[in-house]
Amino acid sequence: MSSSGITDVLEDNHGLLVESLSQHANCVIEKAKTILTREEQKVVDSRGTDREKISMLLKRLITKDNDTCRNFFEMLIITLPCDVFPLCLENSLMAAGKDNVQITLREGRKRSIGQVERSHPSGVKKAKKGNYCKAAALKSSSGAKLSQTVLNLDHEEMDRTPHQSEEYMNLPTISDSAEDYKALMMKTISQQCEASGTKEEKMKQVTIAQTFRSLSMKDGNVAKLKERIDASRDDVFNSHGVEEDDEITTANIAEFLNKNHDSNCKINILLGKAGTGKTKLMHQICYEWARGAVDQFLYVFLFEFRQLNLINKKIDLKTMLFDLFLKPERNAHTVFRFIEENPQKVLILFDGFDEFAGKASISSLDVSSNPNAQISVGQLFSSLFHGKMLPGCTILITSRPKDIFCLPLDVVSYVGEVSGFNQHKIEEYAHNFFKDTERSRKAISHLQKNREILNMCYIPALCWIVFLCLDHLLSQSCTEPKLPHSVTQFYIKMLTVFLSKGAHGHGQIENLLLNEYREEIHGLCNLAVRGLKESKSVFYLKDLLCEKVTMFASSFGFLSTFEVKTIDHNQETGYAFVHLTLQEFLAALHQMINNQITHEMLKNRFCLKSKWTYRSDMKNEYTNAVHIFLSGLSSSRCKHFLSSLANHNRFWVQRKQKAILLNLQKLASTNLTGPKIIELCYCVYETQKCDLAREVAAQLKNKFELRNFRLTPADMTVLTFIINSGTCNASMHIGGCALDLECIRVLGTCKKLEMLVFKSRRYEDKFAQTLSAVIPKVNNLKKLILASCSIGAKGAGLLSSALGICQHLEEISLYDNELGDAGIEMVTCVLPQIANLRKVELGSNNSTIEGVLSIANVLRTCSNTLDIQVCDGGNVASIRFLSNSAVIPMERSSLSPMKSDGSPETVQRKLSVVRCKLTEQHVQSLSQILQHGCHLAWLDLSDNKLEDHGLRRLVEFLPEFHISKSINLSNNGFSENGVLCLVKVLRKYSNVLEIKASLKCRQRVLIKFSEHRGGPDGRDDATTQMMNNSLRSTQDSKAKTTLLRKLSLTNCCFQLKHLVELMYTLEHCSDLAELDLSDNSLGDRGFSKLVELLPKLHVGRLVNVSNNLITMTGVFCLIKCLNKMKTVTEVAISLGKNGKGLIFYEDQRFQKERGLQEKLEHKCGRQSLCLPRKISLEECEIDDETMRQLCLILKTSSALTKLDLSNNTLSEKAITVLLYHLRCLQHLETLSITDNSISSDTALLLAESLNICENVQEVEVRSSGRATINFMKKCCRCEGNKKQAARPHSRILSLRECNLRTMNLEQLFKILEHCKNLAEVDLSCNLLDDEGFQSLRNILPKLQVLNLLDVSNNSISPTGVLYLVESLNTCRNLVEVEVSLASNGRTLLKFARRCKKKVCSVKECNLKGKDLLKFFSIIEQCTHLTELKFTSNIMETEHLRNLVEIMGNLKHLKQLHLQKNGISLTAVENLFVALKRCPKTLTVSFEEHWIHGANAANLVKCIQTHLNAAEIRIKKMQALVRLMESGKRNSVSTSAVSYPSLRIISLQQCGIEAPHLVDLLSIIKQHPNLKELHLCQNNLGDKGAEILAEILQVVRALRNLSLDATNIGNAGMVTVIGGICRCHSLEELNLSHNELGVESARELGNILPGLKQLRIIKMASTVGLTETNNLARGLSYCTSLEEINLDSLLLKDSGTQLLAEGIPRMTCLKKLNLKLNSIGCKGAAELATGLKGSTGMVEINLGDNSLEDVGALKLADVLSVMKSLKILKLTRNNITAVGGQELVEALRHCPSVEEVDLSRNSIGNEAAEKLAKALPKMPCLKILNLHSCGLDTDGGLSLAQVFMYCPTLMELSLSENNIGTAGIMELGLALRSLKSLKKLSLKLNSIDNSMAANLADGLVCCPAMEEVVLSWNNISDEGAVRLAEVLPRMRCLRKLDLEGNKIKSAGAEKLANSLRQCSSIEVIRLWKNNIPNDRAQNLQEQDSRLNFFSVYSSAL
Repeated sequence: MSSSGITDVLEDNHGLLVESLSQHANCVIEKAKTILTREEQKVVDSRGTDREKISMLLKRLITKDNDTCRNFFEMLIITLPCDVFPLCLENSLMAAGKDNVQITLREGRKRSIGQVERSHPSGVKKAKKGNYCKAAALKSSSGAKLSQTVLNLDHEEMDRTPHQSEEYMNLPTISDSAEDYKALMMKTISQQCEASGTKEEKMKQVTIAQTFRSLSMKDGNVAKLKERIDASRDDVFNSHGVEEDDEITTANIAEFLNKNHDSNCKINILLGKAGTGKTKLMHQICYEWARGAVDQFLYVFLFEFRQLNLINKKIDLKTMLFDLFLKPERNAHTVFRFIEENPQKVLILFDGFDEFAGKASISSLDVSSNPNAQISVGQLFSSLFHGKMLPGCTILITSRPKDIFCLPLDVVSYVGEVSGFNQHKIEEYAHNFFKDTERSRKAISHLQKNREILNMCYIPALCWIVFLCLDHLLSQSCTEPKLPHSVTQFYIKMLTVFLSKGAHGHGQIENLLLNEYREEIHGLCNLAVRGLKESKSVFYLKDLLCEKVTMFASSFGFLSTFEVKTIDHNQETGYAFVHLTLQEFLAALHQMINNQITHEMLKNRFCLKSKWTYRSDMKNEYTNAVHIFLSGLSSSRCKHFLSSLANHNRFWVQRKQKAILLNLQKLASTNLTGPKIIELCYCVYETQKCDLAREVAAQLKNKFELRNFRLTPADMTVLTFIINSGTCNASMHIGGCALDLECIRVLGTCKKLEMLVFKSRRYEDKFAQTLSAVIPKVNNLKKLILASCSIGAKGAGLLSSALGICQHLEEISLYDNELGDAGIEMVTCVLPQIANLRKVELGSNNSTIEGVLSIANVLRTCSNTLDIQVCDGGNVASIRFLSNSAVIPMERSSLSPMKSDGSPETVQRKLSVVRCKLTEQHVQSLSQILQHGCHLAWLDLSDNKLEDHGLRRLVEFLPEFHISKSINLSNNGFSENGVLCLVKVLRKYSNVLEIKASLKCRQRVLIKFSEHRGGPDGRDDATTQMMNNSLRSTQDSKAKTTLLRKLSLTNCCFQLKHLVELMYTLEHCSDLAELDLSDNSLGDRGFSKLVELLPKLHVGRLVNVSNNLITMTGVFCLIKCLNKMKTVTEVAISLGKNGKGLIFYEDQRFQKERGLQEKLEHKCGRQSLCLPRKISLEECEIDDETMRQLCLILKTSSALTKLDLSNNTLSEKAITVLLYHLRCLQHLETLSITDNSISSDTALLLAESLNICENVQEVEVRSSGRATINFMKKCCRCEGNKKQAARPHSRILSLRECNLRTMNLEQLFKILEHCKNLAEVDLSCNLLDDEGFQSLRNILPKLQVLNLLDVSNNSISPTGVLYLVESLNTCRNLVEVEVSLASNGRTLLKFARRCKKKVCSVKECNLKGKDLLKFFSIIEQCTHLTELKFTSNIMETEHLRNLVEIMGNLKHLKQLHLQKNGISLTAVENLFVALKRCPKTLTVSFEEHWIHGANAANLVKCIQTHLNAAEIRIKKMQALVRLMESGKRNSVSTSAVSYPSLRIISLQQCGIEAPHLVDLLSIIKQHPNLKELHLCQNNLGDKGAEILAEILQVVRALRNLSLDATNIGNAGMVTVIGGICRCHSLEELNLSHNELGVESARELGNILPGLKQLRIIKMASTVGLTETNNLARGLSYCTSLEEINLDSLLLKDSGTQLLAEGIPRMTCLKKLNLKLNSIGCKGAAELATGLKGSTGMVEINLGDNSLEDVGALKLADVLSVMKSLKILKLTRNNITAVGGQELVEALRHCPSVEEVDLSRNSIGNEAAEKLAKALPKMPCLKILNLHSCGLDTDGGLSLAQVFMYCPTLMELSLSENNIGTAGIMELGLALRSLKSLKKLSLKLNSIDNSMAANLADGLVCCPAMEEVVLSWNNISDEGAVRLAEVLPRMRCLRKLDLEGNKIKSAGAEKLANSLRQCSSIEVIRLWKNNIPNDRAQNLQEQDSRLNFFSVYSSAL
């Protein structure tokens, strides 16, 4: 190739290079920085995708010089993975750009490489180049250079070789001695070869002329040879492709041996499997040289390594040449000197390197250049091999493939392979072997029927053995002999045949022969085993066991003999098995018949051979087939044979066979590579056990992946056997495997093959031709993948004809072939004929646009086409078909989009033709396809070259297209004119829903349609449907829907003329919803023109004019024109860097809501307002003059309700101007100037607005930049016919975090003094300090604050606390002071006009010493104090005494709270002793850590002594004691005994145990009139139950007994029940969470009828109860019951029935809780019958039962009469739509219902729609739980539309439904009306960012919202940002759950920033989002309320 070739390669293969390198783009670009300039690097990096970057890089490389390009790609080939470059591309890059290489031809002329390639004789077939080794390709010339030439020993071809070459003619004169030696050598070799040939002919052995199919030389560097050799199979694959059956035309040996070499020595290696004829070839080379064919050599020396193994002493080169081969008759020294001087004329042949004893250490031997040196044979060979001796001579070495690894391959020049027979050669040899034509025919016929035996014949040596056996069998009888089916059984047959032939006893029975020669056979087996152990295949007399065995083996034909010449000129006889496999068979047989080898030993020795061979494994190198023969011998057919030879019974043999079979089963379960899978299949095949094959196939999961090794027909035969034996269909993946075409033919017998994959670039069309005849035979084949197989158009034609009859195929892949347009067309034409086809892959097939259109045309030819995707000019091309129907040709199908039953078609089809260079001229053809093809949902024509002309033509054809969803025309080179042409589509075609166009550097053009609902962008379609539904009147279901459409034209660089034309077009579009003209640089002039034209447009929702370079001039123009645009509701303008310009119109969705609101206001006598408007101006740099102009314009704007001037950096002058004009903005409701820098002076200025404008209702200012002013709505009310002004509203001022100091208070107080109706003032988080609080104390009497003053967190000390407490005495209206100096504490002052109580609360104020005494002094003066709270201070006994002393003056004190003040038990005792002197009503509470266990009991003991104590309640560490004015004294007996007034003792969760009850017993005995006893959540146990029973005998007047969770067992409960039976006055009993056994339940059931006054019984979650009928029966007689709570009691249907029988007698029953009671539909029916008369029911909880629809229907019948019902819970009851509909219908008659829980019932949309109709009739509804109710868009939409009629709703759960975009958006609207909503749960609802934004807009209108659950949705950063924006405005929000979404760090940071302004929020859950752990940790450290853990605890 010329030096400019590298440029040609880059240009011709640009697309392929981009595809290959883009996978490693970062690495390639990094390496390219060394050759690119900075400017070029910037150009490459500026590209968007990896493909674009690589494409630009290649364009830059073309401009470089050739050397730079070549070196760069050579570096890439070395460093990148091997599979990056396709093989052909790698070769082209390596060869490109190199200088011409001149080589010398024999004719003496010089030619280039290309000329040499063209100069090959016609008899030479030049094979394709192999893959270069990347590293060796760049080495110096000392590396080996390979080319691929194929040689054949054709005598005629050799004779045509010139006898003299240029070098030969220039040789010096040969001496007579040398000439004589040459003549002697020729004569000797000829005689030996002729004698050998005669012997072979006599023995019918294979001759050299019959042996070879081909002798192939390998291309590619020898260093890659290891990758091509499969050591485990002793094989070489000479290519990745198919090997043809036809004989390959080859070049002659002379040309091969005469190739130029760069190394000192010309080293050639011939590889071949055992028996292929390598040794015969070496002798034939000698013979051909003797005949003069290989005349470039003067001498040929042949050495066999089996001969060299006998040389034990050191010799020199001369000795080896002359003594071991042929010694000259005279002048040996002269001849040797001539050889030394002319080594290039010497050919040395080394045969059988695999037999060389010293091969393992050959690389480590020392070499010598001295030919006279006495060295070992191994060193001589190594010195010759490395070119140290006789440099320049030619060496040819033969070896088995795996042994070549012992040689240093870096000096090897060429490697060849002897391939052996093919089927044609077998037949030819059969005719030569059998002289009888008829017998020859029979033999061939038998082989064709038995493929396994035929496979053996591909090895010539084995073929000879097979034919010997066939000859014997055919001669035995005239009938056809029965040949075995496995190799092992054939070898058994061969053994008996050899015995029969050797014994000359043709009539003898096999058993007799085996018994007769058993000893000899055992000896022969021992010899075979010893040879394998010692790595010997050649034996000499010293190796043989005994003479008897030797004679037997040689005479019977098992061993072949040969003569070997020794160093001392003697001849030694050598022996070798006729073939290595015979040796391996006998070795396997030895293990099966040897008595010393047990079955356990056999199990341990059996394994599959590894693919890789190491030098350390040399001892096992010959054991290639032993495991296979062992498997074959484990066949049941071999039992008789083995038992005869082993002289054991069959059970002994069977144990060994079973051990082998178990091993095979175990191996199948391991992770096997491809070669090992084949070996395992061989083993299983040899057993001929179908059940084992079936099990192996199952263990392999019926998947067979075979990659990168040669496959033979034998391999495919055993694979087919395994696959066909399996129970399931299998898949086969063949990648990079060389194989004969016969292998493919074998696949035709594979009946259970479901998936077939071929991948190799060398298969080509002949492979396709053979495969096309096979695949119709594989009836179960569903997937056919032929990837990267180099199949051309011819192959495609052949395959197409076959595919047409393969009706069973479901998937076809012809990816990465060479089909071209013609091949693609042939394939696509046949697709309609394949009935079950699902998918076709045709990418990367060298197609042009014609091929692309052929693929697209399938849309016309196949009616069930689902998806066609063609990209990158055809590099990606796939067709998918519907999976539920057969392929139907279009001419036989209808184009109507309707099904046969008339229902609309639901199939969503897509055609995608992307980056295929479509132009205007192709539009016609494409339009024809679209007009006559299937109906499409989506059409993608992006990244083509249509341009404006193509777009116009496409628009012309648009009405004829059948497209329901969208057309993508992005990146087609459109201009502004093209876009305007596209806009006309909106006017012309009514079904066009949306047009999006953006002419950025990467254009985006989309056309969306509205014919069908749903699709890939379901959001927009669902939104459209939602809007259509919302436009329907709820009263008129027949109202027509109106389609609202969108037009988005961004980045189109519109000029004024374009704008006018656009507006003219849009004037006639009456249904336009959104118009987006952002990023068009209109400027003020263009924007003014747009504003002028806007009133003529009919825009339904939004006009977006963002980023159009407008100024305040344009803004003023817009605001002035607002009065002309009556439907505009909002204007949002931002003039910053990312300018915003949005004009919102009244969404028709709001019309219904506004109409209802107006009706309500009119009904209430209120005057309705005009359409509310909002104006938002951000980043507008408004100074005072601009503000003045703005205000003047705003005065004229009607109904301006919201004005947002955020982020404008307003000055105080500008704010002053704004406040001055506030009173003129009569309808203004909200003014916001957030994100401005606000100083303390500015804050006070804003506070002044309360006095400036009387309509100001609330002023909220934060120094962080948030300031909001809310105004009162101007409305009036009517009384009679007169209008009266409404009452004035309370006003609020919040100056939180405004850095206010004491110096600012004077000005602030002046403002507050003149402020009327001031209700609340918030001055928290400022810097007022003690001095400021002193001023506050002084000014408080003058302030007219109505409700609250918040001064929390103002850095005060205890002194400031005292100032505030002192205010209780100085300010008459002050009713409560709450002070806390804690970090999160509150400091509040509460006021009231009428002072009914006064409260002082001091918490964590660190009062002590003098401060504490002063505090008591202040409190003592506050005589009207009613409540004192003193918490978390340090209070000593003296202080407590002082407190008691002042209490005498506090006549009105009702409550005293002393929490966590360090008061001891002794101090408490003293306190109550002191309190005896204050006989008045008083509640005392205190909390200390010691209140627990015994101390709690002692506390009760000391308190009860106070005669006024009426109640003692202790819970955890808190105690509450209520003292009455005087104790009651009653006479119970004749003697006057005083009883105190104690009525209630409650000890809950305070560690009371049985011993403590003993103390309580003595106490309670003193209070027999005790009414209530609560001992809940204590560990009483059965011992405590006994004491409790004694207590119950005393307090017989007890009314309330609560023993919830007291750990009382069944026995203890029996004891307690015995005590309860005496409490006849008992009204309430709680035994929940205890153990209630059968006995205790029976006792309880017995006593319940006696408790006549029992009103409430609670027995929830009791354990141990298995039978509840007695209890239920007892309950049925409690006629006074008002509440029954049997949660989790497991009444079942029987118990429920008994209970239901008594319910009619319970006339006062109001609450019934039977949750989790295993109630079925039968029990539910009985219960409903019992509830028929219970009209006063308030609560029913039947959750977690199995009511099903039957029970629900029965329950629905009785609900309608329960007018007082408030709570209904039926969660998880298997209720479906039938029962759900009746239930919600019944709820319409329950006007008092407050809570409805139907969660986890699949009630569906129908019930939801009925519930929607019922909700307006539930005016009290507070909680609605529809969690996981099977709702989708229809149901969700129906409900959401009526939520606005539920103003009392507080909790709503729609989690785990799929209410869709429409439902969510409608819910967002409804939230605006739900002012009481506190909790909203929308978990798992597929909520995305747009839905989240809509919800955020609604949530901000819910002032009471406390918890929002949006977990496990699809919310990302965009949605999180929108939520973060509204969080500061949700003042009551405590929890936001966003776990399980797609939020990243940016969204989390926005939420974190928003939290700073949200003091009420306790937690935001962000677990399971896309936030890195380190970033999550940082954010949580900043604010602990951000929770990233799986579990949230409020205690954290």
